[in-house]
Amino acid sequence: RDGQRYLAVCLRSPQPYHTHPMSETPGIKRTKSSPSDSYSLRHSGGRAMSTKNLFFAVHEWATGTAVSEETMPLKSLSTEEMRALKEEMKNYDISNPLAQKPLHMVLSELKTSTEHGISSARAQEALDIHGKNELDSDPPPHFCMLFAEQFNDILVIMLIGACIVSLSLGQYAAGTTIVIIVMFNAILGAIQEHGAGAAMDALAALQSSTASVIRDGNLQKIDGSLVVPGDLVVFNTGDSVVADTRMTEVQDLEANEASLTGESESVRKQVEVSVPKKNNKKETSAPSDAEAKEEGKEEEEQLTLSNVVYMGTEVTNGKGKGIVIHTGMTTKMGLLAERLKNVDAGASPLKGKLGKLGVRLGLASLSVSIIIFIVGVSTGRGGDPTSGDPLWLQMLLIAVSLTVAAVPEGLPVCVTLCLANGMQNMTKKQALVRKLASVETLGSTTIICTDKTGTLTCGKMTTVRMWTPGQLYKVTGQGYNPEGAVFPVDEKTQSDIPGNASELYEQVKKSGVLKPVAGAFLLCSDASVELDDVEIKEGGVSKTVKQWVGKGNATERALVVGARKLGLERKELYSDFKEVAQNPFSSKRKMMSVLLQVSEAKGNMFGTMTNNTEYVAIAKGAPNRIIGRCSHYFQDGKVIPMSEEDKKNALNSVNMLSSQALRVLAVGIRGFPDHPDDTSDMVLENHLVFLGLNAAIDPERPEVTVAIAKAKGAGVETVMITGDYLATARAIAENIGLLEKGNPKNEEMVMDCKGLRKLGTDITNLEKALREGGLIGGKRKDAERRLGDMHVEVDEITKRTKVYARAEPFDKITIVESYKRQGHVACMTGDGVNDAAALQGANIGVAMGSGTDVAKGAADMVLLDDSFATIVAAIEEGRKIYANITKFVFFLLSTNVAEVFLILIALLMGLQSPLAPIQILWLNLCTDGAPAVALALERAEPGIMDEGPRPLTEPILEKIQLTGITIQTFFETAFCLITYIVGLLWNTESWNGNNPHRTDDENKSGIRRAQTMVIYLIVFLELLRAYTSRALRTSVFSMGVFSNTAMQYAVFVSVGATLFVGNVPVIQEIFSMTYLSGREWGLVLGLTPICAIIDEITKVVYRATGFGERPKIAKLELNKQLSIEIKERLGESGGGSVPLEVIGNNENRSQGVSRSPTVAPDVDTIRRSTRETRKDSGGEIVDNV
Repeated sequence: RDGQRYLAVCLRSPQPYHTHPMSETPGIKRTKSSPSDSYSLRHSGGRAMSTKNLFFAVHEWATGTAVSEETMPLKSLSTEEMRALKEEMKNYDISNPLAQKPLHMVLSELKTSTEHGISSARAQEALDIHGKNELDSDPPPHFCMLFAEQFNDILVIMLIGACIVSLSLGQYAAGTTIVIIVMFNAILGAIQEHGAGAAMDALAALQSSTASVIRDGNLQKIDGSLVVPGDLVVFNTGDSVVADTRMTEVQDLEANEASLTGESESVRKQVEVSVPKKNNKKETSAPSDAEAKEEGKEEEEQLTLSNVVYMGTEVTNGKGKGIVIHTGMTTKMGLLAERLKNVDAGASPLKGKLGKLGVRLGLASLSVSIIIFIVGVSTGRGGDPTSGDPLWLQMLLIAVSLTVAAVPEGLPVCVTLCLANGMQNMTKKQALVRKLASVETLGSTTIICTDKTGTLTCGKMTTVRMWTPGQLYKVTGQGYNPEGAVFPVDEKTQSDIPGNASELYEQVKKSGVLKPVAGAFLLCSDASVELDDVEIKEGGVSKTVKQWVGKGNATERALVVGARKLGLERKELYSDFKEVAQNPFSSKRKMMSVLLQVSEAKGNMFGTMTNNTEYVAIAKGAPNRIIGRCSHYFQDGKVIPMSEEDKKNALNSVNMLSSQALRVLAVGIRGFPDHPDDTSDMVLENHLVFLGLNAAIDPERPEVTVAIAKAKGAGVETVMITGDYLATARAIAENIGLLEKGNPKNEEMVMDCKGLRKLGTDITNLEKALREGGLIGGKRKDAERRLGDMHVEVDEITKRTKVYARAEPFDKITIVESYKRQGHVACMTGDGVNDAAALQGANIGVAMGSGTDVAKGAADMVLLDDSFATIVAAIEEGRKIYANITKFVFFLLSTNVAEVFLILIALLMGLQSPLAPIQILWLNLCTDGAPAVALALERAEPGIMDEGPRPLTEPILEKIQLTGITIQTFFETAFCLITYIVGLLWNTESWNGNNPHRTDDENKSGIRRAQTMVIYLIVFLELLRAYTSRALRTSVFSMGVFSNTAMQYAVFVSVGATLFVGNVPVIQEIFSMTYLSGREWGLVLGLTPICAIIDEITKVVYRATGFGERPKIAKLELNKQLSIEIKERLGESGGGSVPLEVIGNNENRSQGVSRSPTVAPDVDTIRRSTRETRKDSGGEIVDNV
């Protein structure tokens, strides 16, 4: 300070004169920690050290100069001196010194200026020193690394083990086949995950930003990554901030810092140095009037410096210049990104379940193989007497064959294909999944923790009401699109005034009754909304489209669009009015004002109010402040004195609008006969004529109500986490169906996060103390007990809460950890850097496509359209994937277990193995693999979103699958064994194939024909049963026998391949197959459909008895008022249900706003949309929710 550099040293000891008896030299031990310039200092040695001596030791270590009490006397501080020191320390911000130093020191240190910026040579030098202005991120995993990760699976490891044994025993065909399967699975999985990474890179490239900088005195635009400390950056409304920048010049500049702080309100910036302060005022309940947010600003902790704009934020209003003080990882965003380490969401449910299944299969197959080997060797049965190999080697080969038969080689490939297909389907639905396992985890989701702004809502403030003394008006339309209508409504009932809405709208425009209000708001705002070219990414292809794009303050954008619906444009108004002075918005005054010079042309929109005036002042802001400064009001073309009763009535209307979660602004006007000598706020913002109110809201997305209802119908709970006040959060939750309107228990389900935040902080501190090992013995036990009690307290809060208001980023971590403790599979949404830790900690982290790169890097899935409905669609896709996985696991295991028992029973009967090792591999590859892949591509069964989420503890095979495997194994084994024995009798005239009256070659030939019969039977039987395995309870005939196109291809390929290897002479020899006679074909084809018929009969029994049926979630009751509103839009009356999908088209329902007939879609359009939705959902539609 003042050109001097100071060092602050803070010493703390756990206990007075605490010693650390260590075998180290007495003194100070330095331990490196994070960040890089921070060190932990520890006194070590066998003797006690006083605080003074400890300070001297630290000083000597830090400076290299020895000191003592004689050379540096120390003294204790009095209470007053300590208080003065604390006040002095407020002038320092150790974490960001360049933001606090005098500007001339910053310019000198960075070798720059506020006029010419830095030189090109200095810029290159700084780039070499500091590196590119980019956040550190883990390098994208190399394809080889992704390839290697695919082998980290118990089933794949088992296959590799079987491959090694096969190759070591000379079974090269078997070993080679397994190698091909494993390699195919690994390559496919690596390609899919690598493709997701490439899509993320493309998304990041699409959102790369540039910066306008002054170098060598010239303004130039450069890539944001090339900005260096010392650059002089020029900001305009709408610009993205690419580095932490200290402001040197501002003109009404505001920045949206939601990506850092979570606060959606823009922050006004200044040049003067400021220090973040905390206000310890007691927090009260949320205000119910329009100023709730603004009143609260004074009580909130200032999280950022008002003289700095930060990397990752956006300039929403004004313009300015500043000197870059931090880039890359030294920015505030970079420091926050450092906190993402050591956060683990755990393994996916699918990986855990498949791992357990693999272990059980491995132990079972190994046990059976050992038993067969011991029985065969000890009894001398099972081998081929004509073989030249010893019996033990023959039995070892058979044991290996059994192991191979038990392990479904096609399972890893099918799982990978199923997940990859799901990943592609989700991408088509605007959900980019970064990891294959996350696809299935989504299907297990039990709770969605979602942000409000931009996810549940459109993220665009929209004017929905205008009010003038004596009349309320409804404004329709959404977002920045100027299409919509304005017409009067009854203020008490909020219902439309009788009459044709289109005619009423035209009357409002022609009468000009709202032009003074809308025009005044427009002239007293700096925002703009224009039709512009926007680059978007659709279907993996970038293209440019026309969209309405807003710049400036979010609420002011709504004012611009509302005025445009009344035919008012700023450019046209400037022909009548010219701005000559402005008083920017102040949190103290809670308003802004402008002074306008009136043109000589008369008859402008203010009518008689501007008669005999040359200048007009317009003030807009918080309704209570504006109304309090009004002396008159304007009604029916007249200026009328405003009494206290009139002001009370106006404030009642304000409270009525605020109770609907609307953001309300008021506007007033004052005329001057000539230019006032004083244009300060004291003059321009007093003695006003009150014109009216504007009420805006960030409306919910049209599809949100449907999505929340659909999620609830599927047993998935939705909770909202927002920075809004209690009253606003509750109103929005009721509007979107998250809370039931009028439910007296809603108050219990909405909470302010202040109390939760205190518990969360205490839990974090206690967990850290336990982790670091500083607590031992009784203290540790006491800490663990207190931690458990706090966990229980937090869990009780989260169990009953559905809406979290006034939430901060840290609260998300507390909330998601609580849900995970309760056994939930939690899905957390976020878009800012501050959300990244919570995204990593959740089972499924979902980032917004428009969010920060840090959030997207921490997430498992990225919503390209930012829509909540996409999450629900992804959950449905995840459930379909899990269901398909269970189907082909059921199919594969039932066939493989049947093969094992076939071989086992045959050997125990003294028969030669019905299947040779190479035949077993062929069956697993051809008849198991191809149909299982087709099952992986099966459509979702009807009602999949009517069931609750599957518990984490539920095994991948439930009782219905295990029952089916048992039944199918019994019948398939029996029919195959019968076929084998009949084949032996027909071809060797011996039931065991060992006829002493026939030559060895004749017996071998007979056994080969019998084995060929078994192979064909298994192939045809399993392929036909693959059709019935498409559903565990639903009949294949009701699903459509040929509705799965992939199944037709799979069956065609499998049958063709089997006939090929069984009838081509050279291939026949490799697979030990031969030609069959007519009666042999008759037996095989006659037994083929029996297992499929048995499967269909089993399903009939299941449906009749309810066996294995999962509980359905009770349907929701449709809100009566909403039902009536929709029917009015449809022009229908009477009873009956309303299609759920129609709710999604009911724009602006949250405000009680329905479209006017002039813009409402016709009945055919809505019904056509409903049919399309029915088609998209795979034939299912819910009619009553």
